[in-house]
Amino acid sequence: KDLRERDKWIFQLRSFILNEDQLRFSTVTTPTDTFDVVDKTAQRLLINEAKITYENNRMLYPYNANLTIDQGEKFIRAGVTANYYFNYKEQGKGINARFFAGKFFYLTPQTFISSYETDRYHINMSGPNGKEDYTYSNYFVGRNEFEGFKSQQITERDGFFKVRTDLLGSKIGKTDDWLMALNFSGDIPDKINPLNVLPFKLPIKFFVDFGTYSEAWKDNPPSGRFLYDAGLQVSLPGNIGTLYLPFIYSKVYSDYFKSTLGEKRFGKTISFSINLSAFQFSKLNRDLPL
Repeated sequence: KDLRERDKWIFQLRSFILNEDQLRFSTVTTPTDTFDVVDKTAQRLLINEAKITYENNRMLYPYNANLTIDQGEKFIRAGVTANYYFNYKEQGKGINARFFAGKFFYLTPQTFISSYETDRYHINMSGPNGKEDYTYSNYFVGRNEFEGFKSQQITERDGFFKVRTDLLGSKIGKTDDWLMALNFSGDIPDKINPLNVLPFKLPIKFFVDFGTYSEAWKDNPPSGRFLYDAGLQVSLPGNIGTLYLPFIYSKVYSDYFKSTLGEKRFGKTISFSINLSAFQFSKLNRDLPL
């Protein structure tokens, strides 16, 4: 009712109608030979999404929360995300706390085949990669890359850990049941920031993530009941993205890095995200008819 109000509700209903190419394998038999053939086939997908968001953008301690429900032919995934910002006494600095809780539901009998077919929609402890961005709502420099720096991009969703285990057949912290996570990121106070001795300022913050998920509470779990990681994050020029450098993480991640990434693995543990909302083209020229 009043556009000057700090708080607001946002309701969104939308559908994603997608047409994807899928590989199709077949065997051809001739009178003289039998051989395999690989070609492409089109697959139509429909994802429906409902989202309810509440925001309070007050000057001190702003917060927001949203409920997002995605529904496909064979699944429903629901997630609650809440953010709360704690202001420091230093102007413009503080800590953002993020909480996520998600649940996955099968709309068909749960079998090995249905689990495989819905794998990209499962809830993930780490930020999703290009394949797991199933609504194509984010820009990826290498959406289908599985090695190299382009493959290290993630987006803020689900548990949003900064460490990744993409090369495993079954990723650590990925579940088709439930998952909960806490994420903290914030400025390093000037009083304890050793980088203040530099003649220039670096846009560095810290991050800490904690989480647990369904499989961690079963017999012979693949990891400890609670996972964690922590490190530093660096904002790219113009706030177009962020680099995440993890230095501390659970033993299960450490074992994965040592056994899979090989030597000189630190660079391979780095993740990054891209923030396309930073590109506000109307600011480039006030005369642009946008």
